[in-house]
Amino acid sequence: MSDPFFAAEIDHNISTIDLHNTTEVFSALEQLERELFLFGKSEMRYCRVVHGIGKGVLANAVHDALIKNPMVHEYKCVGGSCLVLF
Repeated sequence: MSDPFFAAEIDHNISTIDLHNTTEVFSALEQLERELFLFGKSEMRYCRVVHGIGKGVLANAVHDALIKNPMVHEYKCVGGSCLVLF
């Protein structure tokens, strides 16, 4: 059985949406949706979303947004980031 996340996990040049320095959750989610849309419409098959560890507020908001986004086929979170498959 093949792991759909394998290529993303070993790709050192993976496109990244870095949200962990954003001070407001609303601004971070706007950036996330905008960049996911651009990545999803391009030829990219996956990207990494960095939300950081902190208190988990941004991480929870990012997870909720990924679940609701119709362009996101699947995602996997480890530590302070998620791998997202389109």
